[in-house]
Amino acid sequence: MISTTNPGSMAIIHSDASKQPPNFKRIFICLAASRNGFLEVCRPVIGLDGCHLKGPYGGVLLAAISLDANLQFFPVAYGIVEIEDSHTWHWFLELLIEAAGRDLHHKPWCIISDRQKGLVQAVQTLLPTSSHRMCCHHILQNFQTHFKQTGLRNLFWEAARAANVFEYEAAMCKNKEENQSAWQYLSLLEAKNWAFHAMDPRVKCDHITSNFVKSFNAWVGEERFKPPITMLEHIRSKIMTLIFTRQ
Repeated sequence: MISTTNPGSMAIIHSDASKQPPNFKRIFICLAASRNGFLEVCRPVIGLDGCHLKGPYGGVLLAAISLDANLQFFPVAYGIVEIEDSHTWHWFLELLIEAAGRDLHHKPWCIISDRQKGLVQAVQTLLPTSSHRMCCHHILQNFQTHFKQTGLRNLFWEAARAANVFEYEAAMCKNKEENQSAWQYLSLLEAKNWAFHAMDPRVKCDHITSNFVKSFNAWVGEERFKPPITMLEHIRSKIMTLIFTRQ
């Protein structure tokens, strides 16, 4: 239906054919308008995230979100999978690459996500030339489970947002003076994944969090409580309205 009413769009459905009638397992959708807008006008940034569906059927909504010229979120692709793991993220990214064409391999793309192990492995395997930024909010949440001193939060952001190596090292020295173990924890993380000064200079984007993907999840809102077909149709409609109003 999507391929018929939206020429150039990509919609892939997987089902369990061993059961009768076949059981729905997962779906991937990339609308032609979303793909074209992403390739032609968006920044070379893709935020990846999954959020659990609240309806009686369960599942996880996966989304690939970019940023337009005004730094507003721009949905590129989305889908439903049974669980969020390395296998489903690998499947989702393979289809995203297929939908986008060769551009994902020939440009310095930047992926922003949390540190979900399956997602990290999928990005490393399928997009090895892209830079991968880890959401600093997720890193901070994990950091604060070990170190609860109030001052360390501000020092973390000072190091993460440092514009050059001198400011970064100064902030890390303050961390070390405040708490040796906290400094060691951050030192074990690769700076290129979370510290702005060490990130790929070819990618002209200063985002170090995946907040814009969370904005998409909030934008989907109550649709997550609806049955899959109803939810997907409402998301499609909202995306079309979003693209039209931003022209």
